[in-house]
Amino acid sequence: MNSRKYYTINLTIVAAALFWLSITWAAQDTHDWLIIPGERVGPITRTTSDTMLTEIFGAQNTEPAEVNLGEGFKAPGTVIYPSDAAKKLEVIWTDASRTIPKEIRLTGNSSDWRTEEGITLGTTLKELERLNGFPFRLAGFAFDYGGTITDCGLGRLIMLGCNEANSRIHERKLALRLTPNIELRGNNEYRQVVGDRVFSSGHPAMQKLNPMVYQLILHFN
Repeated sequence: MNSRKYYTINLTIVAAALFWLSITWAAQDTHDWLIIPGERVGPITRTTSDTMLTEIFGAQNTEPAEVNLGEGFKAPGTVIYPSDAAKKLEVIWTDASRTIPKEIRLTGNSSDWRTEEGITLGTTLKELERLNGFPFRLAGFAFDYGGTITDCGLGRLIMLGCNEANSRIHERKLALRLTPNIELRGNNEYRQVVGDRVFSSGHPAMQKLNPMVYQLILHFN
């Protein structure tokens, strides 16, 4: 084969590959990272199917998975950005055909995803108190639902759906779970606020621990 023709063919292949990658990268970078509880998580809404997730984020950034729900339960889901902790989120489906999202979960220490108020993974108890305008109530630590905010009182967080009329987690627009830094687990303050009980965020031990949000659970219902 003529060497000039060979190089032309290879350059064409390379150019086509780069063009495809540029389209893919552009597509996945067009969305924002804004969470509006009950409405959307970035481009994801109540009508976003699994196929649409692949179109939005790219096949390389989506993968099917069994999502851990706690207490030994799992559900079929799709993980977005599975290899990037700051961007990762889990979509759980209501149906086997994966056409209607049931809930979205973010879990970890920090995230690019956040609400308009700035609530995200890593937001502290004291920051949440400031945003709420009042102390709130949360479950004690060291059990499956430990650290879950149970009652925002009359504070501003109620507008985000953290504390709806029926306070079960699966019926809220936004559920927040907090945990203290790992090095503080087991100290005297931690032992004061463990177990299946509810505590005020104003409790001296809670103030000293100042736990951070480690999980956001969002619903469109």
